[in-house]
Amino acid sequence: MERIISALRAPGSALSSLSPQAGAGLLRPQAPGIQRNMVRLRLQRFGRTHLPFYRLVAADARSPRDGRCIEYLGTYNPKPNNHNEKIVTLNVDRIKYWLVVGAQPTDTVAKLLGSANILPAKPSFKWGEPRSKE
Repeated sequence: MERIISALRAPGSALSSLSPQAGAGLLRPQAPGIQRNMVRLRLQRFGRTHLPFYRLVAADARSPRDGRCIEYLGTYNPKPNNHNEKIVTLNVDRIKYWLVVGAQPTDTVAKLLGSANILPAKPSFKWGEPRSKE
């Protein structure tokens, strides 16, 4: 890497007249608030018609819903079983790793992680509830 940068700063090159740290900014994003390769924690749909089954994955934000993923993190079966339970399996250590690195969960995944006490649960609000008269 050092040879590549020194070759760019050779006499006659575009970087030869710039400061020594000019080459360091070439790999930085143009706008500091925009991240190019955003990783999202989201659900991939499997199963068949009217019988969904989801995998919780870490995937690039630009990839399609059921496309390529970086890592499998768990499963979610929204259909209740015989005991009226919705089954969720999570790899908690890897989910915490991806959250620390900066991966953004989707709303549905955030609800699942909130119910598993990995993220703080969002307060639920129902529009149909009447206000109390005091």
